[in-house]
Amino acid sequence: MRLLRIVTVAAALALIACPAALAQDPPPKPAEPAPAAALFPVGAKFAFLDFQRVASDSVSGKLATRLIEELRSKKVSEIAIQNKALQALTSRRDSGVLSGPALTQVAKDIDKLQREIQFTQQNAQAEVQQLQTELMTNFEKRVVPVVAEIAKEKGLHAVFAAETGMALYVHPGLDISSDVIKRLDAQPKK
Repeated sequence: MRLLRIVTVAAALALIACPAALAQDPPPKPAEPAPAAALFPVGAKFAFLDFQRVASDSVSGKLATRLIEELRSKKVSEIAIQNKALQALTSRRDSGVLSGPALTQVAKDIDKLQREIQFTQQNAQAEVQQLQTELMTNFEKRVVPVVAEIAKEKGLHAVFAAETGMALYVHPGLDISSDVIKRLDAQPKK
């Protein structure tokens, strides 16, 4: 039963780690060009950025996606090799040929390999997450200055991330933080 659970966990990791393995639908159609009515409005002072679209459509975003997929694929292959070894040990144990000390040793080897597989899965998840974080941080560091340049060229006061509503660029004159601090500091202490 424990073996089945470990193999199931490994299979689940493989599917989680490689979402393409789950894909049954055809790939989405490429985005159609924006209609002429979607031109940037003259005099607009605010804009938004679809960060996910930038990440999926830009060359650097596609490169990052490829690097993540390559790492996932490598980790899934490593786990598959360990699972094959586990299946071989399990078959050997269940063959009925072994008895006594040999059977005990195979059982110990199975337990050890199951722990190793679990450790490998956890490490794989951590490595993929770390790579995703690093790539996303580097990508954001490259995108934000570009957003600021475009915002200044268009005379925008703020650019928001469409997914979160988070401001990616704000005209320095719109920052009222100093005024708020002065007023808070001027209030009587309670």
